[in-house]
Amino acid sequence: MGHKSAEWKKTNGWTKLACLLLLLVAAALSGCSFEVETSFSSDQTPKAVTETANPAADKERAVCEAYEEEAEPGVCSYIVDCHDADECEAWAERMIEEMEQWLGDLTYSEGWDVDELDSQKEAEVLASYEVEDNELDLMPSDEDEEYYAWLWERFAWIIPSDRRQMVTTFELYDHADLLAYVIQDDEDYENWTYAANQIQSTYETERVMTDIHEFGHLLSLNAEQVDPYADEDECDTYMLDEGCPYPDSYIYQFYKQFWKKAVSEDEEDYVTDYAMTSIYEDFAESWSYFVMTVRPEGDSLADRKVRFFYDYEELVLLKASILGRAASWIDRNAEWE
Repeated sequence: MGHKSAEWKKTNGWTKLACLLLLLVAAALSGCSFEVETSFSSDQTPKAVTETANPAADKERAVCEAYEEEAEPGVCSYIVDCHDADECEAWAERMIEEMEQWLGDLTYSEGWDVDELDSQKEAEVLASYEVEDNELDLMPSDEDEEYYAWLWERFAWIIPSDRRQMVTTFELYDHADLLAYVIQDDEDYENWTYAANQIQSTYETERVMTDIHEFGHLLSLNAEQVDPYADEDECDTYMLDEGCPYPDSYIYQFYKQFWKKAVSEDEEDYVTDYAMTSIYEDFAESWSYFVMTVRPEGDSLADRKVRFFYDYEELVLLKASILGRAASWIDRNAEWE
């Protein structure tokens, strides 16, 4: 597991402070304004986040820095300099290695001390909002709603809008240990709800990893991948609760390679213990490791599951896109000391 806590380097601290004061004085005398550009560097790594960064700012506030590009209106991304699968894999590898220098292990997961009875309780839904044309129908009127809007903004910032069009509802809930979930609509099977726990992980990287994991479910179970209206006796692949996967779908190909013959009970065959619980979680956990780590070189079943996604050029390009957006989000929202 990566070590997450860190501190500002103090070398030349007083010199930097003096320079900043001179800049402030010069700007005041000249009547000009100036911007201080910030980006990840080896001089700063995120501290343990005990409070969420200020979520109240409007999404439209985002002004992209010189090292960024506007991925879509109101969303910045580190410049993704690649055009095909090979280039994007190389770019993503460099990006991940740099992020790990600043942030430690990007897949780090903090253990929660949770009462077993509390963990078995149903999630208590606190609020529910419609999502129309990829936009959250919420005008915050208090601090709670500002926080809720910020949680949605993170998900919408990291995941490209054309990849989450199936999400039509956003919910907030309270639960002892369930960080987030997605669920198919009971009436319109092509629509989905994305739900976030109001209690968030300590580290921004784990929060981002959770959103990428949940998107893995949407990626594999949306109506373009799974026929939500098929009857079980008509399904020629592998019937899921959400419908019948198409033969060339990601989840069915994953099933054929890793779940059809036998279900392994060996922990080393999964990227995490949670991945052992079902094919759904195995796919989503392997997907999130695909996005947030470099290509594994080992021969283990867990490594092969991560490499599975490299067989799809569109997913390699999507990985680069998500990484660029995630780096920009973490840059703005992780707390530093």
